[in-house]
Amino acid sequence: MVDIAETDGVTGSTAWKVEATVDLCDGVPALTRLQFVASRGIDTDLTQREFRWATPVEIVTITVPELMAAGVDPFRYDYPLAGYPNAALVERATPTRLTDDFLTEIAYRYVKLGRGYAKTIARQRDVSPRTVVSWVEKARARGILSAPTSPGAAGGHVLRERRAVPRG
Repeated sequence: MVDIAETDGVTGSTAWKVEATVDLCDGVPALTRLQFVASRGIDTDLTQREFRWATPVEIVTITVPELMAAGVDPFRYDYPLAGYPNAALVERATPTRLTDDFLTEIAYRYVKLGRGYAKTIARQRDVSPRTVVSWVEKARARGILSAPTSPGAAGGHVLRERRAVPRG
């Protein structure tokens, strides 16, 4: 059984949950049951774009064996909610520190792209658009990107220069 859920950050209630059963079929792990529950209704457009049927199978066949090999309890691991199939790899699934250099690069892309930036950057970096939005928010919080003119508005300008990265 693989349960993937997102909780509401304010109330702690479950916003949505996927319960999947992965069994061996002819010796091969396969998805045999799937239940999707959302307390506010399933956003079918979002689900069509971002949900991958193979994700529970990838968690069972890729992530869990890698975690166990690394001595990590797979029942206590905080699995990512997006970014599959690459997120199934443990080195990709573990959180990485967001450096100022990385956030500066994201800030430059954000300013250059304007509206629609989150979808474009998300596609390029194989993450969810919400992850990209959080990077922009962190860039603002660290003083890398100026605040928009009004709350909820897009825009601003980069307050730090990009540093050259040696290639070797």
